[in-house]
Amino acid sequence: MAVLPALAASSEARIEVAERCNNYTNWQCWTAPGANPAPARVTIAAGGVITFADKTGFAANITWKGAAPTCSGVPVAPTPAASGWEGTCKFEAPGKYVLETASMYYPQATVEVSAAGTTPTGTSTTGTTPTVSTPNGSGSGSPTLTGGATGTGTPSGSLLVGSESQALTLAATQHGGSVHGSLDVSQAGVGGRLEVELLSTRASLASAGRGSHVRVGRLVRLLSYGGIARFTVTLDAVARRALRAHGRLALSVEIVLAAAHGSSLTLTRGVVLRG
Repeated sequence: MAVLPALAASSEARIEVAERCNNYTNWQCWTAPGANPAPARVTIAAGGVITFADKTGFAANITWKGAAPTCSGVPVAPTPAASGWEGTCKFEAPGKYVLETASMYYPQATVEVSAAGTTPTGTSTTGTTPTVSTPNGSGSGSPTLTGGATGTGTPSGSLLVGSESQALTLAATQHGGSVHGSLDVSQAGVGGRLEVELLSTRASLASAGRGSHVRVGRLVRLLSYGGIARFTVTLDAVARRALRAHGRLALSVEIVLAAAHGSSLTLTRGVVLRG
């Protein structure tokens, strides 16, 4: 963690698109200067102004999840994504503000706005750089769902909001070369890690080799805030060729939610992709 000096009221900060955004799978995109590749997490006083900039060749816009500041010169959705821009947002009310960009691998940035009359701790950046690989995997192809919370409420310490069936949204039949879904994460899961793996059989891929299952896609995402965590996992090249050849591909989707302090749960569902 790198912490800058404390900020006074009507303070200023900067968040920008990292130079290597989306050139490397799962590279952090929104960062504070010097924080690459850690995700941006900024604390300012109420009334403070943050400069947002995209000076890279990667086109981006932002969506505010929940509370939103007043922005000028910033392409806020539904304004189309663009590059080479710089603008400001003013944060009048105390609280947490979360932005994301749908087209980025790691799209989140968080702004904490302190109440008037208090001194925020400054701008900090935390995080690690998850990696993506496609070695042979293992797992059950059965569409079972295990682990985590049960019932209609959210038990104390549960990583999910509500029961597993309520928290996980994952269509059994999807189209295209990616699997889309979401998981409703409780406050107990904030600061943890979401990992989603796509597994297919060698028969479905028409490939030789040992082992009945092969990993054909993987996503690792850090959870900097609670609520709905959406994910998109893209098939690797071998699986995309099989999908084009056969018009459909059966997958086992394994979802692991690991808390920052040791507890974890695993959900497994069956999904069929159609070309």
